[in-house]
Amino acid sequence: MAGDATSEAAGAPPAPRAARLVRDAGVLRDGTPVRVRPLVARDRALLLAGFQALSLRSRRRRFLRDVSDAQFTRMLPILLDTVDQRAHVALVLYAAGRPIAVGRLQRFIDDPGAADLAVTVADDWQGRGAGSTLARELISRAGDLREIRTVVGADNTASLRMLARLGELRSDCATGDCDVVVQLSRSAAAARADAA
Repeated sequence: MAGDATSEAAGAPPAPRAARLVRDAGVLRDGTPVRVRPLVARDRALLLAGFQALSLRSRRRRFLRDVSDAQFTRMLPILLDTVDQRAHVALVLYAAGRPIAVGRLQRFIDDPGAADLAVTVADDWQGRGAGSTLARELISRAGDLREIRTVVGADNTASLRMLARLGELRSDCATGDCDVVVQLSRSAAAARADAA
């Protein structure tokens, strides 16, 4: 991923509102400090660069299938244009002045107390707690949620562990993919209250 905590793409001017909303998000397990900011529509180049840098394994784990650069480019309007930071929250996590992860949380229209959660971490930052940190940030900004519902590849043990850290996890892994429901824990609720 290219850019820094206040710009959407290398050389692009900062999005003033997003730049003002950059905040500390704690430290990763290895002690690296991280910051977070909202994902904005002008982040198309940042997302594309980050996706292009992902290994095929990471792409498969995120999208549950192979996704080409061209397919991802066609997905960008879906990933960006519905972000309102209320029903569809999306964030970028930074370390050492560069984006290392993106994530989104989208409420279900028929059940706004539940949401889908997706996090993508740059290959060289995986295994350090970036996904868990970003997931907690997404939940804290989303407000009143009782559960996460998502689908994860059965072989994606890192994502399943991340989700289990959020609360009580139930999963059905019948066909190689797991339908996951996480009842958010009191610690996730406390994180939401602390962020308010």
